[in-house]
Amino acid sequence: MKSKSLMILAVLVLLFAAVGFSGCLGDNDSNTTNNTTDNTTPPVKPSENTTPPVKPSENTTPPENTTPPADSVIVTPGDASDVENTAFIRLNDKKFSTSSVKISSGESVKFRNMEKTNFRHLLHSKEGAFEDYRLDPNYQVTMTFNTAGTYTIELLNANTGEGYNDTPPVLTITVS
Repeated sequence: MKSKSLMILAVLVLLFAAVGFSGCLGDNDSNTTNNTTDNTTPPVKPSENTTPPVKPSENTTPPENTTPPADSVIVTPGDASDVENTAFIRLNDKKFSTSSVKISSGESVKFRNMEKTNFRHLLHSKEGAFEDYRLDPNYQVTMTFNTAGTYTIELLNANTGEGYNDTPPVLTITVS
């Protein structure tokens, strides 16, 4: 009876070891590498809460249409050499190279992740003008702004969807 129990215990230990080494335990993909050969980064689904908080001094009645039109921002992954860029924004040290940009309707802004380490950034539109966009190191994306207005883009950690500090870096793009 004792040898039968030891045999069952040994089989269970081997089974758990095989499952553990195969990677079936947990969902940690931090050791994976991006082996794509093109210069595109797939978009990430937007977070559920894209509505900015209302300050007590503001009117609490929402306007009828707060979401920009669907074609207000066109996101072009990769080099986008056929798109003329008006502004170039570097993402480095977990922040934007500037805090604000002024452009005209129809003009573009190119973003490039210049991080020397493996920081994957998430570009998040507070207004919901585009889906959250993951930008891996040494990759770029061009955004063409077709509708006048003010766009607020937050720089988030792509792995967590949160800011790097208490307050994430913000880029304000004013389109006239």
